[in-house]
Amino acid sequence: MSLNMISDVVPAKKMYLFFSLFGILGKTSSFVGPFITARIIASADGNDNMAFAFLLPAVLVGIVVLHLVSVPKARIESKLYMEWERRELYEACGQCVGAMQGAAA
Repeated sequence: MSLNMISDVVPAKKMYLFFSLFGILGKTSSFVGPFITARIIASADGNDNMAFAFLLPAVLVGIVVLHLVSVPKARIESKLYMEWERRELYEACGQCVGAMQGAAA
């Protein structure tokens, strides 16, 4: 669900950044996660249930955060950001072209 939501609210030209970040975080958590849960179990004197007691609140926090995202508002803000970025790049590019034309003359 989160990847579908991200594809809806992220500017299309910046989508590769967000998906690469998700890929890195996913691989990191799959590597570090077993170490964390093993440490929790070792601290709880071998009680395997304590790892679930840690993971359940983490999952619930993620669900709450996802429900706080307003997809329609994020789409509007994404469009506004892309328009702002286009203007900034266009003005910067226009100034560079003007400076190069002035130097060539």
